[in-house]
Order: sequence, then structure tokens, then C-alpha cells
Amino acid sequence: MVGGRIVVRGVPYQIERSIGHGLHSLVYGARDPHTGRPVAIKIINFDHGSHDVKAHTESRRQSYWKEINILLHLQPLNPYIVRVLNHDYNNRRGIIVMERGTTVRDTLTRHMLSKTPMPPSVVHRFWTQMVEAIYYLHRAGFVHGDIKPENFIQVGPDGTSLRLIDMGISFHLPPNVTSRLKTGVGTPDYVAPEMVCSGSGFGSHSRCGYSADVWALGVILFEMTYGYRPLQKMRDNTAKFKFLNRLRQREIPIPRHPDMNLRNVLGRCLTSNRRRRLTVQQLLKHPYFTEEF
Repeated sequence: MVGGRIVVRGVPYQIERSIGHGLHSLVYGARDPHTGRPVAIKIINFDHGSHDVKAHTESRRQSYWKEINILLHLQPLNPYIVRVLNHDYNNRRGIIVMERGTTVRDTLTRHMLSKTPMPPSVVHRFWTQMVEAIYYLHRAGFVHGDIKPENFIQVGPDGTSLRLIDMGISFHLPPNVTSRLKTGVGTPDYVAPEMVCSGSGFGSHSRCGYSADVWALGVILFEMTYGYRPLQKMRDNTAKFKFLNRLRQREIPIPRHPDMNLRNVLGRCLTSNRRRRLTVQQLLKHPYFTEEF
């Protein structure tokens, strides 16, 4: 595939490299030959490889249509949702052509390798955009469910504009409902305590909602500020789950920092009681959010 072309609704995209993969999908970096614009092309394989197993094929089709429908629905409502530029499907696969950029994880890794902290102004610029992205998402009634640096890409000429990607496990909540019981999914370093219902991990009584996205925003701000995640030093996921399950008895310690507004907002995002956690609407009014840098 790399070095070749893929035609999507009459547009021949030049494939440059592989940039990611999921359980049933591949993501390629490509270029639109008409505009020269870099794009990401996600290809979801519908074919299970066995004619006897139709349920898996149908599940993948449903996942494709769920993701594309959510993205197209949210584009006019949320300026931070990744823009879909083209899409198509057939019996074998579904294709989504989207904006392409480097992830915030790439930027964090670069700072870690060079042993230079992310400048406070960059932390603030990125995080305020993340909060606004989740504000628009929640206002439309959607929970993302897997907020992490890998799911924000940097686009634009200088890479300072963020887009939210990967709506694969997101879901819609009815009006006046803030969470629901959901079989737990997500990334252990970023999941909220209420999503862990036992010392061994997720379960059928995991609770996921708007407040879980706010917890993940707090973890990202912590990581961008201090250069590591709150649970990063724990030996494995089992230890992380056990810690989160016991967290009702204590709180995540917030290290010293000269910006007291930043420490305060971290504490208000990373409180183990989801009912005491700030909402994204409240985050928009927090002194750290409105600070000038």
C-alpha cells in the first residue's frame, strides 16, 4: 500500500507511510494530489476471513457507520472535531479520509527525550483548546470515553491548533443524564476511578459519563505540566486499577508549582468523587483557563 494510490470517490490519494493501526483498522499518511494537502486515511476491514463468522463483520460495519455518522454530525457543532474530507465503503472495507497532524503524544515524547519541559504557555494553549473541544462535545450530548494525548492532533501551519480524533467508543447521553453504566473501556492511565469497579479492572458496573472526560483532561494537564502521568510509575495495569479502586479514601497528590491556579484546577479535575469534579462549563470560567500567557 505504501507508495501506491487509493481512490476514494474519484480522488486518487498518494499513500506515503503507515501512521497507526487498530484491532481491525489501518491508518495511512497520504496526500491529496489536487491540493497537496496531507491527509490521514483510516481503512476499516469488514472481512473477518471466515464465511461462518458474520457477527464480527456486521459489528465492524456498525462501528464504521457509528464513527462516520458521529463525526459528520459533530463537524458543524464542534470546531475541534477532526474534519472528514472524504469517505466511502464497500462490502470489504470502509474508508475515512481526515485531516492529518502530529499527536500531542508526539510533542510530549519529544520534550521527554530532550529533557526539556513543555513551556507553560504551550501547556495553557493546548489545554484550553482541549477543554473547549470537550465542552462542545458534551453540549451536543456526547461522551468521548478515551481522552488522552494520542487522541488530539496538531494541525495548521504552526501545529498549534488541535483536533479531537477517534470517536470509536464515544456515546450519546439523553438530556439531563450525565453518565451511564457501561462495560469499561479506555486507557488505564487516563480512566476515572468510577470506571474501575474492582481491584482487577473494568466490569459491567463501570460508570462512564461527562465527569470521566474531565478526569482525563486533568491527567493530560498534569502530564504536560510535570512530564509524567500520576499513575505512570506503577508497575502494571493491575496496580493502577487497584490504586484507582481505593482512591475514594484519598486523592491524587498534586506536586508543587508556582501557578496556584494550575494546581487548583488539577485538584478540581482529579478529585475521586465525580460529583465534586468540575464540569467543562465550570472549567471555562476557572481562573487558570482565563489566565493570560
